[in-house]
This record gives sequence, structure tokens and C-alpha cells, in this order.
Amino acid sequence: MGAVLDLVKVLYDPGAVFTRVGERPRFLAPFVGLAVVQMILAYLALPYAQAAMHAMLAQAPTPQGANAPDPAKFAILGVIFAPIGLLIGLLISTVLLWVLVSLVGGEAKFATLLSIVTYAGATSILLGIAGVAVLMLKGVGAVTSPADLQPTLGLDLLVPDAGRFLTAFLKAVNPFTIWGVILTAIGIQTALKTPKRAAYTAAIIAFLIGSLVAASFSLLGPGAGGGAR
Repeated sequence: MGAVLDLVKVLYDPGAVFTRVGERPRFLAPFVGLAVVQMILAYLALPYAQAAMHAMLAQAPTPQGANAPDPAKFAILGVIFAPIGLLIGLLISTVLLWVLVSLVGGEAKFATLLSIVTYAGATSILLGIAGVAVLMLKGVGAVTSPADLQPTLGLDLLVPDAGRFLTAFLKAVNPFTIWGVILTAIGIQTALKTPKRAAYTAAIIAFLIGSLVAASFSLLGPGAGGGAR
């Protein structure tokens, strides 16, 4: 139970949490905690995901037949498979950090890094809560595209109409993700005894690479040809 409670404690006392991680890495308990909350958030966001799918279908270049299945019905799969997506994301982030920590001269331990990434993922839950809250305030009618599922909370506020790729990248730079980068760096520094500069370098580079890759997916879908500017 203590490992799950550390998902909350890491937000205000990361040093103590990552000291324990350095002594004994934990993954399963905090992962289950993150997965449960993420599934709840995905369920709450289900009506908005369905609205986004309807909007995307309306923008499709070829009309669908009257008997074609409604893609919005498959939105529930996002709730069911949320833990799988979370697991894949944590593993990819850990592998990337493992490489970067090794390059900056730190002692990279996969199990410890996986635990660090999982606990730092608590900030993504906060981002999810904020996102669902904004969607509920705006209502389902405000969702006109899949991009609306991630409300404007980051640097995209400063650069409106920047194009799909740049907007998606700027959205990724927000107070919650920055907090996550800081927690990751503190975790690397504390649990792996990595020098502060090296820890922050690895965490920042990993975040930038992840954000660029995620932003590249914004180029997929209807209208992608003219959206990258």
C-alpha cells in the first residue's frame, strides 16, 4: 500500500520517495494505481472521444455507407486498453532514459529507471484530471476534432494557429509535463546517484524526443497534408 501512496507523496516529497526507490525499486503497485485512475479518466472522457470520432468521420474524404459501423462505438476500447498503452509508454520511456543516462555517464539500472518513470507518471494523471475537467466545463458540443480532447494548457496558448505538428509539440510543454521532467531528474539524481546536471540533461532530452515523436502522430488523419507548417 505504501508503494501506491508514494504516487501522491512523490508530488510533494520526491526526495524521500526516490530514496526508497533507490533502495528497492517498485513497479507493479504504482503501475496498477496509475492504470486504475487512467481507466477512470478514460471512461469519463468517453463521450468526448466519441464526439471526436464522429467529427473525424465527417471530415473523411470518402463518404461512408449507411451500413458502415459507427467508429464511435469503438471508443470504449480506449478505456479497456488504457493500461496496455500506459505500460508501452512507460517501457519506451525507460529504454530511452536508460540509453541517455548511460550516455551522460550515469549508472543506468533498468528496474530503477522503470520505477522512476512510473512514479513521475503521477503528473500525467494530474494532466488527465485537468483535461477532463476542462472538457466537462466546455461540454461535448465543443469537441470538433480529436485535437480538442487535449485542451490548451501549454505553450500552444502563446502561438495560436501554429500548424498541427508545432501545436501538438507546444501542447506537450505544459506545467504538468515540466513537473514530470523535474521529478524524473530528481529520481535519476537521487535513486541512481547521478550528478544533477547529467540527471536533468537526460530527463530533458528524453522529454523532447518523446514530445517530438508524439507530435509527429498529429500529422496523421484527415487534412494532414496541409496541417504541417
